[in-house]
Amino acid sequence: MKGVSMVLKRYGDQYIAKHGTRMTAQQKKVLRAVMACREDSLGTIQYACSGCGEVTHVPRSCCNRHCPACQHQRQQQWLASVQENLLPCQYFLITFTLPAGLREFAMAHPKVLYVAMMSAAAQALQQAATNPRHVGVSETGFTSVLHTWGRDLGYHPHVHVVVPAGGIDAGGVWQSSRASVFVPEQILERLFRGKLKDKLRSESYFDSIPDDVWKGRFVVDSEAVGSGEFAVAYLAPYVMRGAVANRRVTQCDESISLEEASLTLQVKRSGTRQYKPMQMRVEEFIRRWLQHVLPAGFHRVRHYGFANARSKRSLEEVRWLVAVSLERQYELACSQQIVMAEPVAMQCPNCGGPMINLGYTPATTPLPQPARAPP
Repeated sequence: MKGVSMVLKRYGDQYIAKHGTRMTAQQKKVLRAVMACREDSLGTIQYACSGCGEVTHVPRSCCNRHCPACQHQRQQQWLASVQENLLPCQYFLITFTLPAGLREFAMAHPKVLYVAMMSAAAQALQQAATNPRHVGVSETGFTSVLHTWGRDLGYHPHVHVVVPAGGIDAGGVWQSSRASVFVPEQILERLFRGKLKDKLRSESYFDSIPDDVWKGRFVVDSEAVGSGEFAVAYLAPYVMRGAVANRRVTQCDESISLEEASLTLQVKRSGTRQYKPMQMRVEEFIRRWLQHVLPAGFHRVRHYGFANARSKRSLEEVRWLVAVSLERQYELACSQQIVMAEPVAMQCPNCGGPMINLGYTPATTPLPQPARAPP
């Protein structure tokens, strides 16, 4: 075990003992799950070699969506599924950022603010796209992903939207947007601000939000990203994994004390692919990491319009409309032969022979559960 997982396993109990009263039940649950990942406390799976008879016990993974050591296979499956559904046209990556004046309220009421952010961003895009001066379409389809952290794990909520460069007009014809911009950023910023404000009016804390917040910038960034494949690949790690990968924590003190321990976090330089080391106290690192634990049941990925599985218009039909409009060749396979690949058997560490799964053995001592609030 290495990196983030090692830090949380080594110092998680000390952090809970010191800050547990200020942690949410969901934060405690996620932290304990990651601490138990691939430990005997989650139970083990037994394998026996069909050749030499060697028995191997493999600790179970936690499968938590915030765990830096889990979800790789699901991440690849999600990436393949979304890339397969991309249309044969150009795409934009549009980012809606929550201003600093609202982040305190987002930390206190994350589920309400996150839902409002994603809904306001989607409605702003859909409304702006109907304007004939921009795209002039009645149907759009796009995928939104909530992202809550910056390069140094600071709290920085924003929504990434991967949107095709066009939509379907009232006559059922695909209309392309301009190649340089889907909708001007200033238009989206104004719409996003207004819709987010309307969605928060009914909240009890709305009057405590400073008026200056609604007069300031709501940064919206739009970037052309070609076919969309690289944009989706960029977002995939944030969909099925926590705020930071294991490999970014390259050094951690062996100190026993939480207050004295420090680590080195690799932080990407702005505008480059290079990383620079950043020294940070372990206590501060865990605090920042926990800021990005999502509320229970919240979905950070949402599909809108014809990108949604419940849309009355199939993606196959939309692909045809795009191909006809852009005068591109599009081939529809009338029949497909599905070939099931043989599962790869686990190999024996001694003789290399195939291992047989003997079953799962639950842990004798269950994980502690966070106390529930009184009714």
